[in-house]
Amino acid sequence: MASPEQVSRRVERAEQDITAISDTTLDIKETVDGHTETLAEHGRMLVEHGRTLAEHGRTLAEHGRKLDGIAGRLDTLETRINRGFAEILRRLDNNPPSD
Repeated sequence: MASPEQVSRRVERAEQDITAISDTTLDIKETVDGHTETLAEHGRMLVEHGRTLAEHGRTLAEHGRKLDGIAGRLDTLETRINRGFAEILRRLDNNPPSD
């Protein structure tokens, strides 16, 4: 049978082990809680970024529609300018300058 000193040392070592395990468990819990909060924050940021991205998509689509309208007007203007130049050239060919 173990002496009271041996039992006392074993109990003391067991208490130290339990204290070490408890401290480690608390450290792990603290780390997990921090990671959980960080993950929740990242989730909120992801939702916010999704909204911003959707807004940018709508703005981009609106700008695309405006550019399409401008391109159509430029095409019309180019056609009118080309017709005007063609008419000028035709008139010049029909009425050559006299020397």
